[in-house]
Amino acid sequence: MISAGTLHVISTELTIGMFALSGVAFLLCLLEKGPDTKTSVAHWALIGGLAATPFAIITGVQAAPGEGIDNPLLANKLLLSMAATGLAIGLGIRWFTGAEINRIHSSIGMVTVGMILITAGMGGEFSRGETLLFFLPKDLVILFPIWASIVIMLCGLAMIGKSAIHRG
Repeated sequence: MISAGTLHVISTELTIGMFALSGVAFLLCLLEKGPDTKTSVAHWALIGGLAATPFAIITGVQAAPGEGIDNPLLANKLLLSMAATGLAIGLGIRWFTGAEINRIHSSIGMVTVGMILITAGMGGEFSRGETLLFFLPKDLVILFPIWASIVIMLCGLAMIGKSAIHRG
């Protein structure tokens, strides 16, 4: 039987690799350099990373010592990866609906990739005690109250509905 830790390493490397490829392609889109396929590569790699993200999250929670998410670092990793997932879904929807790939779209793609890479750095801090992100607070978890989360979710659903209806 394969342990949750081993599956987490595999799924994390797949996720990080796909998002890193996407980030390089989004950078080329932002700079308007490189081959014509850069837009397709950016979005398909983003979708591949997005598909692997739930496996990385689930296996990470299973591999973590203790009772679930009882560490502030793990809670921040979960929140950050979920936020990046939401941004990636939004970028994918915009691309599939034929939206223009401009500087803002490419910049949001790079922010999404940055969030995933920060999440990976936090994982190194949690598992090995080493990271390049030494400047991040380690004991602070910013959580919204439930009412604020519901308001944000409703705003997001309204924006998705508006973008699905308005094709201008």
